[in-house]
Amino acid sequence: MVIDAREVEPGTEFVCDICIVGAGPAGITIADRLRQSGLKIVLLESGGFDPELPTQRLFRGTNDGHAYYRLDACRFRLFGGSTNRWGGWCRPLEPVDFTKRDWLPHSGWPITSDALQSYHADAAALFELSDSRFDLAAWRDRLPRPFALDGSDFESVVFQYSPETNFGEAYGPRLIASANVSVFIYANLTRIELDADSQRVGRLTVAALTGRTCSIVPKAVVLAAGGLENARLLLAAVADRPAGLGNEHNMVGRFFQEHLHVPAGHLLVRRAAGGRKFYRKASYGGVVVRGVIAPTAEARERRRLLSTSIAIETAGYNFGTPFLGWPPQVTFGPINAYRKLRFGRFAELAAAFKRNAERTSGVATRLLTWQSAQAARLRAGDVTSDEVVCSLYFRSEQAPDPDSRLTLSDRRDALGMPELRLDWRVNQVDIDAISGWLAALDGDVRAAQLGRVVPPRAGWERKIIGGPHHIGTTRMSASARSGVVDAQCRVHSVENLYVAGSSVFVTGGYANPTFTLVALALRLADTLRDRLRATTTIGRVP
Repeated sequence: MVIDAREVEPGTEFVCDICIVGAGPAGITIADRLRQSGLKIVLLESGGFDPELPTQRLFRGTNDGHAYYRLDACRFRLFGGSTNRWGGWCRPLEPVDFTKRDWLPHSGWPITSDALQSYHADAAALFELSDSRFDLAAWRDRLPRPFALDGSDFESVVFQYSPETNFGEAYGPRLIASANVSVFIYANLTRIELDADSQRVGRLTVAALTGRTCSIVPKAVVLAAGGLENARLLLAAVADRPAGLGNEHNMVGRFFQEHLHVPAGHLLVRRAAGGRKFYRKASYGGVVVRGVIAPTAEARERRRLLSTSIAIETAGYNFGTPFLGWPPQVTFGPINAYRKLRFGRFAELAAAFKRNAERTSGVATRLLTWQSAQAARLRAGDVTSDEVVCSLYFRSEQAPDPDSRLTLSDRRDALGMPELRLDWRVNQVDIDAISGWLAALDGDVRAAQLGRVVPPRAGWERKIIGGPHHIGTTRMSASARSGVVDAQCRVHSVENLYVAGSSVFVTGGYANPTFTLVALALRLADTLRDRLRATTTIGRVP
């Protein structure tokens, strides 16, 4: 059932077992997992089923730190959330990413990777992947051979590509058809109230941009509104706690992390060495994969460097997501035209429209990367006909920094909610990791007689951009003093309030966060189902 919040009679109250705030990949995953549980679920989506400027403007905010995307242009406020526009990269975090690193302050999750392993198969199915395995051994016989890196500080790893599954399109229809799920559109959470003398959420106020409001009375609440918005909702929830919910120790909004995306250096590889095809995005037996190079867990610990993945690209290549970060008022017209074609009788025309737009947008980037590769060839000085120039593109982990954070600004949006202020910090430890791995790669490829690395020109770090992957702002922790949610994703100080998504990540590794956040969402759905079935006082279950 779909309920349009713009048409609900003012003052209407809806009672449910679970209210999920946000219909992106995390929220839809939880609702879909629980749709046959017998629990009554309300799924709130701020937008509708198409991009709309008035709703998108609710994401407006400011950035006082390292150069970043417009906050209203790198998130998507409509049913399906960020899966309306993503690249499909899938790989879980590595087991080492969950561990405490003595040399890295604020590292270490209160869970291990084993807690999520059993959810990988179901996550892979949601992403429409044909295989839930990511270890190289499982793929070795299906892919071209990689570089011979045995015994080095690096290994070749595999990313699978989802067919850019839009969770709203793929799983929305069965949620809407479910008797246990009410999908609210144009429904914005504006107020969270605790029960009197209680540590439990008792009531939510939901508002539409038309001015209409209604109430949700839930047994449990899940914030699944994204890595920025989850923190914003907690910080703005000052009705009962002046500092916001879960913020008794000033932890909400801190530790904002990204994956540092940057072209950095070139690899001159011997033609006779082979292996380059492994690192190209390609389809093998109907499965789209690509290989990258990553440092081994042992090398990370020994060198005390953050993790990274290194893509081996052609000399001239395109990177980034086309038009991401452009003002919504510029992009929404073409996007909606494309969507109308795609869902009408002109799907093939829509696909051609998208391909041509992406190809056109990438012309300038490919020219710049090709020129950079030629400059690297000249700097190397003695390039032979046996050497091929490849470009290196890093997607690198950030160190958790409590001063890299979100706070609320004095500006208010159309609903009266305070806007966000982002202060993204890119620190020397983050940059040193990329430089360190470049030097290590040079030594290892020379030792293996594969080739050599040409380092980037000075100032390469100024080209760093984000994923955009929003990580860490409601981090998981063993105690309330060091984070916001516990090992079950429950806000430490509120018995029935949970958070889903990459905002609960402690560290980000090098893998894109979407696969792991969906595995976490599946785990949280099972936790909620078991707790609600066990007792109505879910926060007091041992």
